[in-house]
Amino acid sequence: MNPTGEQCYSGGVDGTVRVWNVPNSNIDPYDAYDPDVLSLTLSGHTDAVWGLAFHTQKPQLLSCSADGTVKLWSPGSKAPLLQSYAAEPAMGVPSSVDFVHEDCSHMVVAYTSGRCAVYDLETSKVVVQLESNQNVEGGAARDQLNCVVSHPTMPVTVAAHEDRHIRFYDNVTGKVVQAMVAHQDAVTSLAVDPNGLYLLSGSHDCSVRLWNLETKQCVQEITAHRKKSDESIHCVGFHPTKPYIASGGADALAKVFV
Repeated sequence: MNPTGEQCYSGGVDGTVRVWNVPNSNIDPYDAYDPDVLSLTLSGHTDAVWGLAFHTQKPQLLSCSADGTVKLWSPGSKAPLLQSYAAEPAMGVPSSVDFVHEDCSHMVVAYTSGRCAVYDLETSKVVVQLESNQNVEGGAARDQLNCVVSHPTMPVTVAAHEDRHIRFYDNVTGKVVQAMVAHQDAVTSLAVDPNGLYLLSGSHDCSVRLWNLETKQCVQEITAHRKKSDESIHCVGFHPTKPYIASGGADALAKVFV
């Protein structure tokens, strides 16, 4: 969603990013489809789009794709594609991307190889490579990074790993400041609340967990979704202003918790 809540963005396996006008919440959900809800289609990727991130201050969007690139868009412009970033092949395929909220001229990109890096958006250069955990049992597949989020006020990156860990990185030194086994299966998704006090994590172990970011303690666990084809929770999120959390799962359900 963009910060005003008027538009939302989706990335698809067809390689496009689509911009949707959010309809009025009072409409009848059984009304006929209104083609005007699709505002714009951004084409540029040649393979599936795995992750999107919207800038909190500027109308800019990041997308990462299985084609190995990250792209920066300005959806309302005549030439919406501002920049394309391609990492060296050893990094793997980008799996998740976010703006560094503490310094929005930077972005953080996670890769299927388990590596993670902070880039300067203007120069396309790596600012800092975040310490990877290459010695993990089972090799790179077990250390795949599934999701990366930037803390809203501190120079900290939080990463969700295939090896059941959540790791916290210092964006200045690149070092791991904390690592914890957070779930009983792969951690698939993360969200930080707008005030930076709580972390939400989702996993293929069917649970959503709420963490106190100061103590790194789990303060609530919700068994939210059933497994389907060995997968469970695909995404989690905080409401920007209200005390709601939400999750979406492989069981085709979206749930909101209060």
